[in-house]
Amino acid sequence: MAEKLHVVMLPWIAFGHMIPFFQLSVALAKAGIKVSFVSTPKNIKRLPEVPPGLEDLVEFVQFPLPSLENDVLPEDGEATVDIPAEKMEYLKIAYDLLKHPLKQFIADELPDWIIIDMMPYWMVDIARENKVPLIHFSVFSAVAYVFLGHPECLVGDGQKRLRPSWKSMTSKPVWVDFPSSVAYRNDEAVGVFEGIYGENASGITDGERVFRILNGCQAFAVRSCAEFEGDYLNLFERLIGKPVIPVGLLPREKPERKQLTDGRYVVEKGLGVEIERGEDGSFTRDGVDKALKLAMVSVEGKSLREKASEAGALFGNLKLHQDYYIGKFVDFLKKRNV
Repeated sequence: MAEKLHVVMLPWIAFGHMIPFFQLSVALAKAGIKVSFVSTPKNIKRLPEVPPGLEDLVEFVQFPLPSLENDVLPEDGEATVDIPAEKMEYLKIAYDLLKHPLKQFIADELPDWIIIDMMPYWMVDIARENKVPLIHFSVFSAVAYVFLGHPECLVGDGQKRLRPSWKSMTSKPVWVDFPSSVAYRNDEAVGVFEGIYGENASGITDGERVFRILNGCQAFAVRSCAEFEGDYLNLFERLIGKPVIPVGLLPREKPERKQLTDGRYVVEKGLGVEIERGEDGSFTRDGVDKALKLAMVSVEGKSLREKASEAGALFGNLKLHQDYYIGKFVDFLKKRNV
């Protein structure tokens, strides 16, 4: 068995993805695992510094983002934050071209594991060709993936049957066998449906990307914990028939935009209040004022404030998230080399 496990990390080039992948890299390095974090030069320069003492265990591997014809992407645009929304599909094309240098990199390095995000579906074949096991790490909650359902719901006849239109995303999925209020509003569902199942210039929908990755990976890891969404973790493991491993909540460098399904689940857990909105998703000053009063000062909000305090203690429990959850994840990674 090798002295140290070697893991290659490949996030999507959005900072809401790269930062959690970086934090997982640091957590694994603290447990003695060597990590190669792959991204583009400009993105790597914008990441936090590796904590002192871990520099030898976290290596940044830079591959230039391939250029496209006709200058369809802004010069030096290497992350979603640099790209106008209407050109995001072209960023996916450029990202997919990274498969060529990464294929050679994996063949040369032969790491013990590859951990990938939701976009690089082509890593499934690269991992298989080199006999390297693959893990899909989700920066979203288990709630979000349960809402997507079994992988077959993401493509073809399965999608047409169970997700025929945006309206199918406005109610609890039939496969959720416990009480849940997680669903999208009408005004949200239209955009989410198009984003997951709609065609784009890359030639593959986001839904099919996730489908191929879930089918090709050996395990699914998620930034979560059983204390927060145990029912959803268990259900998703049943849906995909593979190990679902919560890695804890991971320290975060700064607040980030949450998925709509995540926010809805926070309300379901009694940890937040959703501002009343119109059918078009708009809200009023009175609606904001009402939600703030309910959450902060009203008698009705007392339970919410108590639960939020308890959740704060859970989310900030570094011993739980690093020692227990990362510890269990490391044990899982080591089993392959025993």
